Order: sequence, then structure tokens, then C-alpha cells
Amino acid sequence: REDGSRTTGIIIVATDVTEQVIARKKMEAQATMVKELLMTAPGFVATLTGPEHTYELVNAHYQNLFGKRKIKGKPIMEALPELAGQGFDTLLDKVFSTGEPYIGIDIPTTLARDEGLVPELRYFNFSYQPMYDENKNIFSILVFGYEVTDQVRAKNSIIEMQRSHTLVLEDKVLERTNALREANIILQQKIEELSSFNFITSHDLQEPLRKIRTFSSLMLENEAETLTERGLEYLSRMNKAAGRMQTLIEDLLLYSRTEIKDRKFEKINLAVIIETVKTDLADTIEEKKAVISYPDLCELNINVSHFTQMMTNLIGNSLKFSSPDRSLKIVIKAIIDKGKKFEMDRLLPDKKYCQIKISDNGIGFDPQFKDLIFGVFQRLSGKDEYPGTGIGLAIVKKIVENNNGFITAEGEVNKGATFTIYVPMD
Repeated sequence: REDGSRTTGIIIVATDVTEQVIARKKMEAQATMVKELLMTAPGFVATLTGPEHTYELVNAHYQNLFGKRKIKGKPIMEALPELAGQGFDTLLDKVFSTGEPYIGIDIPTTLARDEGLVPELRYFNFSYQPMYDENKNIFSILVFGYEVTDQVRAKNSIIEMQRSHTLVLEDKVLERTNALREANIILQQKIEELSSFNFITSHDLQEPLRKIRTFSSLMLENEAETLTERGLEYLSRMNKAAGRMQTLIEDLLLYSRTEIKDRKFEKINLAVIIETVKTDLADTIEEKKAVISYPDLCELNINVSHFTQMMTNLIGNSLKFSSPDRSLKIVIKAIIDKGKKFEMDRLLPDKKYCQIKISDNGIGFDPQFKDLIFGVFQRLSGKDEYPGTGIGLAIVKKIVENNNGFITAEGEVNKGATFTIYVPMD
């Protein structure tokens, strides 16, 4: 001491940060695990960060698309200048600004395979998915997909060969027969491609999500005491986000499967289908204290599995958007008559149709949205207030159209909604 007095001791102040360090290391390990899952995914994976869409994470499959070109750390349009004018920057800007995912099938892209090589036309199946930070702001875009250039070229080669053959045919009847055969081949190829895409989506996309949800759930169940409140919040948000993406993938698969017209029809009373749906939704029906009535339903020759899915979606929609102020009532009616009796311009006057009405006394919707609600990803309420992917009614519309029918919607805010389906009887 400067005053000459003698030092008698030293005061040591310390804070135990063991739990914080352990929690941080667990979070870092979790992040590393997720990164490794993405890096070893069977398709190409990359993340594009910020409004400039700068490459941050790039797995080996993605890097192999461009040879030895260095793309990590560069904005996509700087790393791959040949993409200019092809619209990818516009797609990315839209995903980054709106949060709406994008899925592309057989997308033509002019792209060089390595530095110094001439760009060539290539084809890709891919998706752009927004990624959110702890403040629910989009900070990056996850890119996942695979190249399908060889498959598309092979398909186009076949199409170009059955065209050359058509040109030399003189008999118009034979020409029409060949055209029909060509259409059937293309349809079969599309079905096979869709089945292949469904398999890849259901397995390769969902498997990493399952692992993320499994490990994050284990962390939440077994390591909660060692994590900070913020760490628990981050882990919980990651688990919920993975769950939402898994649900979205499952709904997209269901929507794509309805594109394939299953021609297995069966004569069945609609009441049997309603009973099946009531059993499947029993817990929700009991929770909502809902009453479902369906007097005098008729028999139809229909695809039972598709119609069951359709009624599940429609009744589920009524259950989801029930009013907290009154008991939910759902009424289902069916009438068979000639088109002229229904006074609808789209119906043939002398053809028989089945009209199916599903009405409820829920929260309804603004009539101006009656045509929009059947679009994919269309939601009239926020995901936190009414969870879902916005695909359910789009699936309903696709099923009805696959049965050569159509569907309309009427609603009024806080006064309920009515969905009316018209399907031909033969």
C-alpha cells in the first residue's frame, strides 16, 4: 500500500458459471448435430443468409454441382453470375420477404458445371424454406433438392421420338391412336416421377426432421434442468419449427397424391363415411362438444378413401374454426337431382348430380375470401391462433375435381360457413 501500511489479506470474488457453460456446450453440440445432418443429407443442401442470399452452409452434394468454384461466403448472384435473368433472385427475395416456401419440379436452369466451362441447360427439383431466428424474423433460406437433368432429357428424347413417328403417319385414325399412346406414356412417366418425388420427400426430407425432433425432445425431457431459460426457449422453438415443417411435408404429399386418379370406385352410403370420420375425430368432437347431424344421406359410386379424406378435412375445418361462444353444430345433407333443379350455370340441365352440403355455426369467414380459401397455403388466420398448413381445403377441391365435380363456399363472419359439393352420378 502507498500509505506504508501492511497488506493483511486478499479478497477473491468469483461466480460459478458451470451450468451456463454446460448449457452452452450442449446447445453448441445440438447445433453441430443439426449441421452434420444437413451436410450428410442425400440431396444437395445449402443455406442462403440475409437479403443478399449469401452462401453459409454448403454440403458436398451442392458443391459438386459447380465443380471447384468457390461459392461459400458469396451472394448467390455473385457466386453464380450465369443465373442472372433466370428469376431465382426474385424467388429467393419473395421467400425471404413473405416466408412462403417454394417447391420447384423439373426447373430448367442454365448453369456451368465448373469454372471456365460454358453454361448448359440443366434441370432441378428443389425447395426454398425460410429459416427464423429467436425473434421470429427470417434470417436465412434452406435450399434442398437434387439434379434431374438426365431423367428430363431421357423423357424429352422419348417424346421427340413418338412426334417424329407421328409426322410420317398418313392414316388419321392411326395418328390419333399414337397420340393417345404418347399421352398415356407421358402420364405414366409423370406418375412415376411423382411417386419418386413422394418417396424422396417422405423419406429423405422427413428423416432429418424426425431426428431433430427426437433429439430436441430428449434434450427437453432429460436435460431441462441444466439448460438456461433462453436455451430451453431456443430448443422448444426448434422442436416446434421442425414439427410444423414435418406437417407441411405430409400435407404436400397428401395433396400430390390426389393428383393421381385412383379409379377404384365403390358404391357406398355417405353415412358410412361420416361414421368413419366421426370415429377418427372423436377426441376433437368431444372436446368441442360438437353435434354432427346427417339425415337422409344417399349412396354414391365413389373412391371411398378419397371421399373419406375429403369429409375428414371439411368436418375438421368446422371443428377448428368453431366459435367459443356457442356449441358447435354441423349439418350434412345430400340431394340427388338433375342439374336444372340446382340452378347452377356449371351443371348440365338433364344430367343427374349429387349435391352435398356441409354447414356449421362456427366463426365463418369474410365472403370476399370465398374463392381464395381453396388455394394451396391460403390461410385466413394466423398459425398461432388456428394451427395448420393451409392445404386442407386445397386437397378437398382436388378430390372433388378428380371426380369431375366442383365445390363452392359461402360464409359470413361469426355466423358460420357452408361448403357445397356437386358431383355427377355417372
